[in-house]
Amino acid sequence: MPRYSFFIFAVLFSFLISCSNRDKHAVSIIEKSIEAHGGKEAWEKAQTISMVRDLWLFDEDGNVESHARQENEFRLKPYFEAKMSWEKDSIQHRVIFDGLKTQYWMGGNEIQNEGFLQSKKRDIDAAFYVLTKPFDLLDESKNLTYEGRSELSGGISVETVKVVDGDPEDPNVDIWWYYFDPQSFEILAYKVKTTDHYSLVYNQGWDKSTGIVLPAKRESFRVDALGNHLYRRALYAYGMYSIDN
Repeated sequence: MPRYSFFIFAVLFSFLISCSNRDKHAVSIIEKSIEAHGGKEAWEKAQTISMVRDLWLFDEDGNVESHARQENEFRLKPYFEAKMSWEKDSIQHRVIFDGLKTQYWMGGNEIQNEGFLQSKKRDIDAAFYVLTKPFDLLDESKNLTYEGRSELSGGISVETVKVVDGDPEDPNVDIWWYYFDPQSFEILAYKVKTTDHYSLVYNQGWDKSTGIVLPAKRESFRVDALGNHLYRRALYAYGMYSIDN
């Protein structure tokens, strides 16, 4: 096969593979959800997002493991940066990601343990993750599948889209199921399968003060593969949102 023809074939093959991973019905639902959450244009204008977040963690017996009130700031452009700060036991904690590295201070002491810093970067990513939905669900790296109508606990009807961010054949890749309101197309909940557990997270309220629909309250449960609740793992409350364009 001539080199030019091979190149055209490779491009066409890549395009077809990409299309096959993007279910048209799933794309349509996500596009409607993006509009319902404020629209693509409003999201792309955002330069920084800041808020106050309360986080409670619970053990399997329902006891509070920890509570923290954090001040969070995320810079989206020209590259991703983040700051998180909170007080625990009268000691100020602060973590910063500057686009390249993560730094953490406990009081006046900088913590430089690499494993610890990696865990704090995962905390930053998790906190930012919920703000980006549904706006980044159409990224080309994501495999999208419409799974039809289903019901959440309480008989709430939802449209279900399965999202795999990476290689679907990789046993270590996380798998997500997003549940959309069939009328408003807001995200009501999502379920995620990680390497060692399932979680089901409900969006229980929205903040619309900035023009972008952002979480106001979320509740997370550890669940089995069928979505049956095992125990409540976390409760999140958000407020004092500010967006700079």
